[in-house]
Amino acid sequence: MDTKQKNEVIDGLEYLDPKDVKFTQTSGGVVSLQLGDKYYPKVDLYLAFPFTYPDQFISVRDPEGDEIGLLRSLRELDSDSQKAVQEDLQWRYFTPKIERITALKEEFGHAYWEVITNRGPQKFVSRRHQAVRLISENRYLVIDVSGNRYEIPDLSKLDARSRSYVDGLI
Repeated sequence: MDTKQKNEVIDGLEYLDPKDVKFTQTSGGVVSLQLGDKYYPKVDLYLAFPFTYPDQFISVRDPEGDEIGLLRSLRELDSDSQKAVQEDLQWRYFTPKIERITALKEEFGHAYWEVITNRGPQKFVSRRHQAVRLISENRYLVIDVSGNRYEIPDLSKLDARSRSYVDGLI
């Protein structure tokens, strides 16, 4: 039976049947997919809702960016596939958590950050007003000019000086 026919399509989204998928990861970190009788030597994985559902609704795409299908939940996969997918997503969505802002300087539409994160001290540059995004109540995402992400898990828990820096940008 054709795998396409076995996968469930709802509102134009094709959900992959977890019994038909097998993910593997090469020593170089490339994730491949065996989907029924079709093999994809390289796939890219994206979370549809990275902050609210970090292990659900995973988009599987070919190297051209075309969606192969959507996984409902990581937990439905076999343990080897879960491991391959988790490792890839951890790399793609690596997001240090900002614990303190030691300095923030604004110049020519850019913000120059010096922060302490759960991964150690970091320095980065962001576009002034486009960089800080509210994710949920008191939770913010900061994106630098290179696309790297930093999370402020709870703005109210930062020290007063750190909060004042962020308040100036939001």
